[in-house]
Amino acid sequence: MKKARKIILIILCVVFAILLAYKYIKVDAEAKTDFEESVLSNNDETIAEAVVDEVVSYKKEIDALRKKYKNNDIVGIIEIENEDFSAPVVQSKDNDYYLNHLPNKKRSFMGSIFLDYRVNIESSKKIMIYGHNSSKYKMPFYILEKYYDLDYLNEHKYVDIKTDNKLRRYELFSIHVETSDFSYMNLKFTDKEYVKHINTLKDRSMFKMDTELDKNTNILILQTCSTHKKYKNYKKKFLLLVFKEI
Repeated sequence: MKKARKIILIILCVVFAILLAYKYIKVDAEAKTDFEESVLSNNDETIAEAVVDEVVSYKKEIDALRKKYKNNDIVGIIEIENEDFSAPVVQSKDNDYYLNHLPNKKRSFMGSIFLDYRVNIESSKKIMIYGHNSSKYKMPFYILEKYYDLDYLNEHKYVDIKTDNKLRRYELFSIHVETSDFSYMNLKFTDKEYVKHINTLKDRSMFKMDTELDKNTNILILQTCSTHKKYKNYKKKFLLLVFKEI
């Protein structure tokens, strides 16, 4: 009888131990699942917040410039990769005002870096940005003439345009000085005309760059006056840097 009780007691202890172990395994598994879901959820939120913060940070940066210069004409920021160059981009109702006004709207022969009044910096397929250059003064777009040097070009071929809502990154595919054909200023094309237009810009480059272009290619043109000695006898001589959005 005592032996039977002993066996029963042992069995009960084993069953109890199994039930207790199962309970802790289940609790541990549920806790692990909750933890993993929490981490994934937090990571998702962190990633989402990071994306939002990145976008918002451009707007904050641009708003800070609007406040600094007291000018809501500031529509973006232009930056050159691997170069200490960052400048506000302004836009007026014409292409004349910022030829002789600073970002704070004070009158000056220095002018500003400004967006063509006909385009939208956020969404236009082709955008054009202008700025002065001079052989005597450090003008807003003086830096563009550094691109005559192929080594410099290869180190600085990416340009970023920050806007309130996005960052548009462009890669250089053409650089040349234009003295007579100003059709690059046109904005209205059929698909066929547009492909011909951007390939013409590519073919005129003083350096050949292997770039594929098609009717869906978005481009950025930076324009300034050229002080290149080769073109000194031309009345009009505009240095054009043409970029493809990537």
